[in-house]
Amino acid sequence: MEVRFRTRRLERCFERIGLAVREWGPDVGLRYVERVRIIGRARSFDDLYGLRALALHPLRGDRHGQFALRLTGRMRLIVERGDDPGTVTVVEVVDYHG
Repeated sequence: MEVRFRTRRLERCFERIGLAVREWGPDVGLRYVERVRIIGRARSFDDLYGLRALALHPLRGDRHGQFALRLTGRMRLIVERGDDPGTVTVVEVVDYHG
């Protein structure tokens, strides 16, 4: 799939692991890059549901239309499906439980 990024900062963090680690710490930074790579290798969005480690799930309320993937215990990678079925947009990295 094609991965797009809501912000240039998110794209740079993917391109440079060191920047991701500085932004979110080693656990989240490394996992962020790993998860974006997994999304990029998937054939379709639905394939991501089959990967239990991602814990992909749709969000509700004001985040309706967005999906969360687990990075660490409380941190999530928020994504949106693109208008084109072969695209996903990385929206943010967030602790939405806090």
